[in-house]
Amino acid sequence: MQWLSQTRATWRIRRSPWRTALEDLPPQLAAYWRDTAPLEYPGIRTDAFFFARAAEGLMQFFDAATRSRIPCALPSEAADSVWHAWLRRDPIGLERFCRKHFGASVPHVERAALAGDALLNTFALCVRRTAPLRRARLARLPPLFALDASLRMPGGHAYALRGRAVVHAPMGADGRRLGHALPHPALTPWALHAAGLIERPAPPAGRRRRDGSDSGDDGTVGMFAMDGSGAADSGCGDTSGGDGGCGDGGSSCGSSCGSSCGSSCGGGGGD
Repeated sequence: MQWLSQTRATWRIRRSPWRTALEDLPPQLAAYWRDTAPLEYPGIRTDAFFFARAAEGLMQFFDAATRSRIPCALPSEAADSVWHAWLRRDPIGLERFCRKHFGASVPHVERAALAGDALLNTFALCVRRTAPLRRARLARLPPLFALDASLRMPGGHAYALRGRAVVHAPMGADGRRLGHALPHPALTPWALHAAGLIERPAPPAGRRRRDGSDSGDDGTVGMFAMDGSGAADSGCGDTSGGDGGCGDGGSSCGSSCGSSCGSSCGGGGGD
């Protein structure tokens, strides 16, 4: 099975938008990650395909973080496992790599130090970069937010789209979702609207026009659409078949968890 995993990894890298960066990863990184990641992430798979997917997710995060003025939260424990291994083995080489391929270094920020909008920053930049639209709606989550669920990452984060809401659930030691996915308080339609990503959501039930139809002040009815502004300076991946750490990694979402729920560490914003 090792040859099959390696073949799939090679195929994945060759078709990745981050192929150049992935092919420039340090030759010894994969072996070091394979030896050390299970100590930090018990139960993690260490095959070549898993590493390629996790490393690709880390490239997606670096791409977002280096285009943000403030730190971004990393929503994938799988990607974080590669980042941690790299930081342990060769932090100076990692900084050089980021400057070479992304134009800036990515300072590592512990989850407790992240601002409340750090996860929204990541989501916003990833949407503008990788998430397609279909009939004025997000067709699927950005791949980085789908990564843990796709790989069944132990202790990871399962995201999905449910109507106009982004929902999240922690994942258990077997890489399966724990309990019901709940709307993420940092990624509500109103939060995405405030970030300039979507048009004004429909008002809550009860706020209706005289003709009985729900509508916002701007005449939109339940619209969940990109505004196309591409304002990347405002900050910075679906379990629906998409290619979709620090702290406890798997806390469930409450009404005030902000970016501390559904993310591991973070980075960026310091260069």
